[in-house]
Amino acid sequence: MRRFALFILLEVVLMTLAVAQELYIRDLPNGAKLIVKPRDDTSAVALHVWFRVGSVFERYDEKGMAHFLEHMLFNGSEKYPYGEIDRIVESLGGNINAGTSKDFTYYHVEIAYPYWKEALEVLYQLTMKPLLREEFLEKEKSIVIEELHRSKDNPTTVLWETFEKTAYKVSPYRFPVIGFEETIRKFTSRMVRDFYRNFYQPRNMALVVVGRVDPAEVEEVVAETFGREEGRPVPKVDIPSEPERVGVRSERIEDPRIEKAYWMIGWNAPAIAKTDYYALLVLDEILGSGRTSIFYRELREKGFVYSYFSGDLGRPRDNFFVVSATFDPARYEEVKRRIFEILRETYETLTDEMVENAKERIVNGRIFEEEKVESEAYDIGYSYTVARDLNFYRYFEKNVRRVRRVDVLRVFERYLREDSYVEVLMLPARR
Repeated sequence: MRRFALFILLEVVLMTLAVAQELYIRDLPNGAKLIVKPRDDTSAVALHVWFRVGSVFERYDEKGMAHFLEHMLFNGSEKYPYGEIDRIVESLGGNINAGTSKDFTYYHVEIAYPYWKEALEVLYQLTMKPLLREEFLEKEKSIVIEELHRSKDNPTTVLWETFEKTAYKVSPYRFPVIGFEETIRKFTSRMVRDFYRNFYQPRNMALVVVGRVDPAEVEEVVAETFGREEGRPVPKVDIPSEPERVGVRSERIEDPRIEKAYWMIGWNAPAIAKTDYYALLVLDEILGSGRTSIFYRELREKGFVYSYFSGDLGRPRDNFFVVSATFDPARYEEVKRRIFEILRETYETLTDEMVENAKERIVNGRIFEEEKVESEAYDIGYSYTVARDLNFYRYFEKNVRRVRRVDVLRVFERYLREDSYVEVLMLPARR
């Protein structure tokens, strides 16, 4: 019996080591992190540069700076003049883009494997050697402010921003990523350069490469580019946590541009990668994911709502699980009542089979999605930068499969309470 137990233990250890060896991970001398996932099943390569900085890292007078800096970087580098970076990548059949959120910023290229070195050089120039010239400052201010104005024309954006202002009273998650016109107009070249120098540097950076590459060769090329940059201390930013909320917060707004009601309700949720988080994912799969979900059958098919969405915000702190919907304004009370009825009914009738089926759909969906190199690179970068734990990527399937019915019920009991939530209702303005 003891020998059998030792055999099982050895098998588990070997399986763990095998999983760990899937990623080629190196810490560069300057503090940068290199993560490579070689794959022979594709002819593509995804190259990502992730920075642990987003809008929650900004002071109030910097609101919008992380997003603004993303715009500024595409205005030329020491090696490539304005417009040349996009031209090079497109001429090689690749795609280049970037994204800024509340918790992170990343730049990425997807390209055929013979051209990954050229793509890496482009990303190096884009992120480490930008010109950040004064002449581009006012141009980008106008572009970003126009983008901000356009966003206000979207009812969904207004709903989300109002929800976050209602949900968060202390946490910087209450501020929009794009910032405010009053702060953007006051950005100076010095502010932009200081923010860039503080956060766009090796000690705050991860390079993720997924696809048909040799990891040792990638490391060699990275050492000659990103590895030559100076690593500096990263400023410590105090990101206050939201105090525990008691009771219900509700906000009602009117908009003359809309004809249907827009509604969002949300509950505090476990932070990404925490133990309860996987049970929350399973619950969301049961409630709101796809045409087989309970919300789809009970809300969409039965005509209560025109559309709906459910899911968590994927945050490392102060996370929320939300349900949003659009419907006839006269049906607000009916829709809200039905949502709470569905939650109660699901809690009371949840079965092991429902949980197992949801787990399979999550795992299969993840496997299918990560067939694309860009999706797998994103998951790796998100795990390292936001979850701050590569095991979130490595053992995602294992942790989902561990979820049991009792875990999902515990999430119901801890979080989805009828006496503690945040909601925002946006209605057509009375004419």
